[in-house]
Amino acid sequence: MMRVPRKPAKRQMESTISLINVVFLMLIFFLVAGQLSPPADPEVTLSETRDAPPLAPPEALYARADGVLMHREKAVTAETYLTALAGQEDREDGREKPLVKLAADEALPAVKLLDHVDALYAAGAGKVVLVTQRGTQ
Repeated sequence: MMRVPRKPAKRQMESTISLINVVFLMLIFFLVAGQLSPPADPEVTLSETRDAPPLAPPEALYARADGVLMHREKAVTAETYLTALAGQEDREDGREKPLVKLAADEALPAVKLLDHVDALYAAGAGKVVLVTQRGTQ
């Protein structure tokens, strides 16, 4: 009688390795995606609020404590900021005038903040939203 060698049983691939690979790729993706947005202005400490909805501030216009308006680490005026914003913003929401996100330092005097808001409206802003950070409760 002739013996035919049996094929060795095929080892099934472990599904945990695939799961680990997917989780690792997601981790790398979120690390890279987090670095792509421009950083917030390090010299601005945002005011705190309790009930405001969260809003991502990287594209915000920053008002430092000394009253200087900053956008992407460059000093700007209300007019130059709105000119730059008009060139990069899509008007899908039906607005004719741009929405301005203004992140003001908590040490900025209220009078100076109102001057900046008035200058933004005078330069053509449709709506000015103040960006704050959620306070601890």
